[in-house]
Amino acid sequence: MYVLCYGTRPEIIKMSPLIRAFEANNIPFVTLFSGQHPDLYEQCTELIPAPTFILENIMEHNQTLNQLSSKIIHKMDTILQQHQNIQSIIVQGDTTTAYSIAWAGFHCKKQIIHLEAGLRSHIKYSPFPEEIGRSVLSKLADIHLCPTKQAVLNLRAEGIRDNVFLVGNTIVDAFTHIITTYTIPDPIHTIIDSISLQKYYIVTLHRRENRGKLMKEMWDQLNSVSNTYTFVYITHPSLPEASTYLHESIIKIPPQDYISMVFLIHHSSGIITDSGGLQEEAVCSKKKVLICRNTTERPETITSGWGKLIHTDIINNIHFLDNVSTIDTQKENPYGKQVCDKIINIVQK
Repeated sequence: MYVLCYGTRPEIIKMSPLIRAFEANNIPFVTLFSGQHPDLYEQCTELIPAPTFILENIMEHNQTLNQLSSKIIHKMDTILQQHQNIQSIIVQGDTTTAYSIAWAGFHCKKQIIHLEAGLRSHIKYSPFPEEIGRSVLSKLADIHLCPTKQAVLNLRAEGIRDNVFLVGNTIVDAFTHIITTYTIPDPIHTIIDSISLQKYYIVTLHRRENRGKLMKEMWDQLNSVSNTYTFVYITHPSLPEASTYLHESIIKIPPQDYISMVFLIHHSSGIITDSGGLQEEAVCSKKKVLICRNTTERPETITSGWGKLIHTDIINNIHFLDNVSTIDTQKENPYGKQVCDKIINIVQK
């Protein structure tokens, strides 16, 4: 029996097509929600069935990462002791949920399958705490499902060669499923229709390492060009001051459900972000993206021509978003295609 685990919005999104694939192929499984993003989870319930297990009351205001990890490990240990038929644990990415559950599974000698294995920035605190989290996961995992060729090479450089599979990134399947299955939600229609030029740029900024002085520097730059560019800024719960700091000409909206977000990306003219997942979604939707970080574990977005690493220098790089003539739009997505089919073949073997 497999248990497919998720706790944050990105995990839910990237695990959702795999859950559908398990259902379609009649592979016995259960699901587990760690409760790490309880509010954002509500935005994704349409994509996944109700979880079999939920880790209750793990979130507490101002708790440390150590406190969060210990709660997840403790509660996960109880579930694994009570349900001995769970033999394989699938975790995704590099979150506190993923490596804490993997630790608990390792201690119970369960098979650990790591989805989106092998990403590296090779900088300990960038991003924090994800870089160390995914490195630890690679030591715990028995099967490594890698999204790109570079991820395979990263693991090889660390001496990890057994049970390493190049499958692609499940975000490709999730994005394709929504674009081909759903229609654009009414709230997003309203936002797009309210923009007279029908040309807008999505902005999301929230990373821990950018908060404080660097964040205000980027907000100041957005304010300075907001009369020239139409920005749709998606606020983040950890930075409520953005709503008042940013110029009134910048359209500010709360976090969106994923279906709405996909269509917002699809109809945009470009993206400015410090997010990890949006670097992949930009390529899926063939939109250029400015990456407001000093390093990235997703170099494929840059080498494909769709992304540019700029740290905090938005003003001197914003014209990058408007020039797509140099990109071969027919080039194969570096994050793969029909990813879940490959994973199911591996699982069944």
